[in-house]
Amino acid sequence: MNTKRLDWIDIAKGIGIILVVLGHTLVPQVRETGFAGFLWIFIYNFHMPLFFFLSGYLFEKGLSHYTNKGKFILGKLQYLMLPYLIFSTFAYLFIGFSLNIPLLAKVLESGGYTAVDLKDAILQIVTYNNHIDKHLWFVFSLFIVFLVNILIPKIMKSKPMLIVLLGLYISKAYVHYYGILDYVTSDLLFFSLARIAFSTGNKKSINTIVAAVIFVVTNCLYSYFYVTQMPSGVLKGVLYLIRSISSVTGIMTVCNISKYLQNKAPQRLLKTLGMYSYDIYLMHAPFLVSGLMGILLAYSPLPTVICCVSVLVLGLFIPIVLSKFIIRKIPFLSVLILGKNYKNSTPINASNNLSHNS
Repeated sequence: MNTKRLDWIDIAKGIGIILVVLGHTLVPQVRETGFAGFLWIFIYNFHMPLFFFLSGYLFEKGLSHYTNKGKFILGKLQYLMLPYLIFSTFAYLFIGFSLNIPLLAKVLESGGYTAVDLKDAILQIVTYNNHIDKHLWFVFSLFIVFLVNILIPKIMKSKPMLIVLLGLYISKAYVHYYGILDYVTSDLLFFSLARIAFSTGNKKSINTIVAAVIFVVTNCLYSYFYVTQMPSGVLKGVLYLIRSISSVTGIMTVCNISKYLQNKAPQRLLKTLGMYSYDIYLMHAPFLVSGLMGILLAYSPLPTVICCVSVLVLGLFIPIVLSKFIIRKIPFLSVLILGKNYKNSTPINASNNLSHNS
């Protein structure tokens, strides 16, 4: 199987992971201001759908090679669920320990963290219901999305199913699904949409500027109601439909920008961030970014903007340094932390990164 990377996808992932880390610098204390709260939901309306779209695109691109479904599923278990279990266990142990240290307990309690007993911790890890680490849902949900699509690939790529998935997405305006299912019910839509887009060759793609304008307008509309007062009844369902349009046009906008930047100056930095996006995603939260923001807000005199920018840079590049010079060089660590042995592969050739994991 050809594992040649697509530059525009790495660039898109680089843009996406910047937004992920930026979103996690906007901790609840920061979001109390109107603009920060608006920016936070504006980012969240499309940045994770982007990663599911890219994963679906690459999954469809390599689908003909996945003849051994059992091997595919086992590979995803190692690549996604092993790090999920490792980071989940570490989060519960570290947070439980830190709650006994007064200075750290103050920061954690301001972020809504409380002590969890062993039974509840296991249940939360297995179901992702009230999980103590709020960012690990992605790897768990992505595994389930992969599982569904490899087991029933034709059904999940059909246009009737896409309509069903859109309905499931809109139903979240009225229904809170249990645990990880609350995420999967949204994420399946963007994964399947990408598979259809790949198969049709994007022949029906709308103009770049038009997509960007629709994205900004719809995202601002939904974000406004989110930070002011979300309506109920039919109007709430309409807003969720608008949000889905915002997500899709946001994905299109980022992909179009990424293709434009392939031969431009920022592409090298963005490609590097994209190639290490899985490493960054796993390692940046909650301790490095959200935790550091909480400490700085509680004990530092620095302005909030300076704190956010500083933590954003640290959250992006500390995981890269750790991964490049330590984790990926030690097979045991790379498998345990990243779900893959990177020792005999370079970042440019390693196909198993966030979204390049099909």
